[in-house]
Amino acid sequence: MTAARMPRVATAAAAPRRKTSRKVIRRRLRVLAILLVGLVLAAPLLYLLSASLMNDAQLTRYPPSVFPSQLHFGNYSAAFDYLKARSILNSLIFTVGVVGVQWMLCVSGGLVVAKMRFRTRNLLTGAFGISLFVPAISTLIPTFVVADKLHLINTYPGLILPIAAQTGFGTLIFRQFIVNLPDALIEAARLDGAGWWIILRRIIIPLCRPASGAYIAISTLTAWNMYVWPLVATTNGSLAVLTLALAPLASSQYSTVPQTVGMAAAVITTVPMLIAFIVAQRAFVRGLAGTGLE
Repeated sequence: MTAARMPRVATAAAAPRRKTSRKVIRRRLRVLAILLVGLVLAAPLLYLLSASLMNDAQLTRYPPSVFPSQLHFGNYSAAFDYLKARSILNSLIFTVGVVGVQWMLCVSGGLVVAKMRFRTRNLLTGAFGISLFVPAISTLIPTFVVADKLHLINTYPGLILPIAAQTGFGTLIFRQFIVNLPDALIEAARLDGAGWWIILRRIIIPLCRPASGAYIAISTLTAWNMYVWPLVATTNGSLAVLTLALAPLASSQYSTVPQTVGMAAAVITTVPMLIAFIVAQRAFVRGLAGTGLE
């Protein structure tokens, strides 16, 4: 090998190494950028957690303290006493009831508009889409009047069913997922004598687990944070959910509750949804990818 060719061989061998090093650098920069953005987005939550462990003097100090000099876990016991176990139970019942009923209706509706053949199928699909553009506040009074006529005010059914009936978004999510399933699955089941209920229970629901994960994550967060309808539908304090219990902290009654206790109460209401998202994040991302919403 001549001396003139040796540098060319060395340069050709070094080229893949440079490409690999560039990929590693770009990957590390992406990870660093994601960590920085995540830290910025998580900063309010982290400060909320820190402030919930301070006393009033530390919380109101100027310049403000980022970390508590001494941990005050008594704020959480006071926050539990303020929120009351009944409010936490009501929020769980309301969220589970809304998500469960909505999920059953949305999976069934998605199957109808995706695989059943009838003349008004496209019109029905469009109606579900149009319902997403109707402001919720415009249907509040008619919904209350209907619930009142049916004697559902101050009852769990009256709290759950009007929200569970809002199925436009969920039906379109499941419709988008089910429409991509092979028609041969449905046709084979029909040839074997299976009815639509059996097809729904044994074929559609098992295959819709990714879409169910995305839908349940979104609807659970929405139901847990809902305030307006529980405020209207429950005049009885025994049915108050956590959002109604937290509301006085943002009004003129805030001075009756220490700020640190209010911070601890906010953490208590946030932790269940944070845990739910951490557990369901893989199914959530997979479901968005499967429904085309990513």
